[in-house]
Amino acid sequence: MHRSLTLLTLLVACTGGGAPGDDTTTTVGGDASSFPGTTTDTPDPPTTAPTSGVADTTATTDPTAEPTTGDGTTGDPPGDTVCPTVFRFDPPPGATDPRIAGEWHGFDLAAATALTGPDDDGMYTGTVDLPPGLHAYKVVLDQGGADQWILDPGQGRRKYVDGTENSAVRVPDCRAPSLVVETSAAAPAGTYAATLRYVDGLAGAGPDTAKFSAVLRDSEGAADLTAEQFTVAADGGVTINLKNLADGKHRIFVTATSADGRTSEPLRLVFWIEDEPFTWDGALIYMVVTDRYADGDPGNNPGSTPMADPRGDWQGGDLQGLADAIDEGELDKLGVRAIWLTPFQTNPDGPYLASDGVHHVTGYHGYWPTRAREVDPRIGGAEALHELVKAAHAHGIRILQDFVVNHVHEDHEYALAHPEWFRTGCVCGTDGCDWTSHALDCMFAAYLPDINHSVPDASAAFVDDAVWWLDEFDLDGLRVDAVKHVEEVATRNLAAAVRETFEPAGTEYFLMGETAMGWSDCPDPCNDENYGTIARYVGPLGLDGQFDFVLYHGVSYRTFAYGDSGMLHADYWTRHNLEKWPAGAVMTPYIGSHDTARFTTLADYRGQDPGHDRGVPGNQWTNVADAPADAEPYRRTRIAMAWLLAQPGAPLLYYGDEYGQWGGADPNNRAMMRSASDLSADEAATLAWVRKLGQARAGSPALRLGAYVPLYADEDTLVFGRKLADGDAAIVGLTRAQADVVVDVEVTAALGLAAQTQLHDLLGGANASVGALGKSKFTIPAGAAVILAP
Repeated sequence: MHRSLTLLTLLVACTGGGAPGDDTTTTVGGDASSFPGTTTDTPDPPTTAPTSGVADTTATTDPTAEPTTGDGTTGDPPGDTVCPTVFRFDPPPGATDPRIAGEWHGFDLAAATALTGPDDDGMYTGTVDLPPGLHAYKVVLDQGGADQWILDPGQGRRKYVDGTENSAVRVPDCRAPSLVVETSAAAPAGTYAATLRYVDGLAGAGPDTAKFSAVLRDSEGAADLTAEQFTVAADGGVTINLKNLADGKHRIFVTATSADGRTSEPLRLVFWIEDEPFTWDGALIYMVVTDRYADGDPGNNPGSTPMADPRGDWQGGDLQGLADAIDEGELDKLGVRAIWLTPFQTNPDGPYLASDGVHHVTGYHGYWPTRAREVDPRIGGAEALHELVKAAHAHGIRILQDFVVNHVHEDHEYALAHPEWFRTGCVCGTDGCDWTSHALDCMFAAYLPDINHSVPDASAAFVDDAVWWLDEFDLDGLRVDAVKHVEEVATRNLAAAVRETFEPAGTEYFLMGETAMGWSDCPDPCNDENYGTIARYVGPLGLDGQFDFVLYHGVSYRTFAYGDSGMLHADYWTRHNLEKWPAGAVMTPYIGSHDTARFTTLADYRGQDPGHDRGVPGNQWTNVADAPADAEPYRRTRIAMAWLLAQPGAPLLYYGDEYGQWGGADPNNRAMMRSASDLSADEAATLAWVRKLGQARAGSPALRLGAYVPLYADEDTLVFGRKLADGDAAIVGLTRAQADVVVDVEVTAALGLAAQTQLHDLLGGANASVGALGKSKFTIPAGAAVILAP
């Protein structure tokens, strides 16, 4: 994960920072989904990419300096405090005279702050007095005798001033004290220990240790820590020691108070007690359209909506229904470790026209929010969401909120109160308003005003809302909708706020993006735009990962549903793909989602005869695909699932795909989830198979986290390994051949499996072994797979 890299400079500023000269850099360990009946083209990326090739800048407040007022005099009048903010910068080769030009002086170059240096680390340093708040700036360098104004590549936050994008420094209220995490560790035995360092406010009043507080919140409620659990030293240093904690997620909220009566912002220490440490890399993510999963509480059903097409109307699924399934172990059987829920903010009551201008649909899917901080009562409201999260955490399952940052519904409280935050111009895909040139400013529908993140107050409001949702409901991360349709400031500032607020103790909150792109069947560099557009939002200062659209369009349905390309193609593009993403990126491969026709239907309508034209699944309102009439689409689904659940990253399993749910494009891919008792024989067999695959992934660290190692491929058969640095390994073999396939592959040099090692098929098939020459010979059943591990 990226968190092992140096993170943005403001992390230190938000926790008090260090004195000038200290090295304060801190290390811490679509689109179509927005409304039914609509598809999108693939816009180009935003044109506001930062200049690259510059080292990081550090901006932080100086707690040793005397507080001043805005006019430079000493004192502490309300609203006039400024905080000495230190910028540190390492210029790139050939650049000289680094300066900081900011909005505080109107970006006047003559008033820019010159950075002095270099010090022994090659860093240049300068101090600017700034009031608490978010301040825009740029780094100015002399390169070849000309001034170059650049975004700070070491800074996470951004801010627009008069329509121009800048880097931004968040200056906390330096009058208040803060706490910094020095150590933090949880153990499976139910213990947690942490040490915190006290950082005084600018007045230097010292700590009032009697007024420090610490509250533990978990599934059982909230309780103050006892004197044995929470001790404060005379210098304000804090020691926390907890024992006999139950398995699950825990949060400690700690505040410090100075002798002059100022209280710090709460420091959140988030940690899990669990037998095996969880990582987002390797997790199996399950996507649920809440209204279409299970009706756990018929009392909240809204009934049919006048004028709405039943396929695009509320059908009764709710948060209680999903919580019941979790309690019953249905997701455990699949090896699911995280759930991505469609948005749960309140949506409008009435129906609205779909893109065809004929059918009316409702906001059952959640992507038309009308309230910023309210759970839709039709899926159970706030209490049901709290209970769902509690149920998931009891099973070690994380919850991701689908967070919409591109638009709101026209009835949203922000749109009514702050119309200046939104753009209400052309509709994407209409004449003169294509998805590419208007990627950032077109509306997905006339009733969905587009959020203008170049307005600082608008961007800040949605970041604050995301933090509120994560905090209030103890969520574990966000799936960020329609990333390329918003200014990059949206994801940058969101990432900074989430990491600073929730990750000081080391628990990572996952930020998973959706940047829809395609794939072209040609050699490099023809796919560089696809890869680059997705990758540009991923990194230490951005998202943790994204959906792997390139692999979906290049392999998922072409190889496994249609059969146009073989296993050689799948192996090549898998390996090619892995080379394209930024180091540490957690990508999400998939074979189906709420924005695609169901995989089983694609495998059914594969063009094998005139009655199975490939265009049928794409017909949204007519010629809707029916259940397959033969077993072949289910066989292809099972092979695809064997490939998917053995892939690196955090694969996505779309609800219902585990049994081969059928259906064409939205809204036909969002049918109500069916219970095991309602499945056909082919569907039941598919469900049993996917459960075996999920359990194999859950039980094998190598299968989840190991490096991808190609072993053998031909047009019908693919064999690859997953290998960990500690020697743990697994072998995956799958074939679409109609007869059993015997393979004999070298595994000692490739995977480190010693001769005579016994290999067990995690899917319940025949076992194998490693021969004296370092090879393993085994049989892959026709149209199936094996997963062999010691």
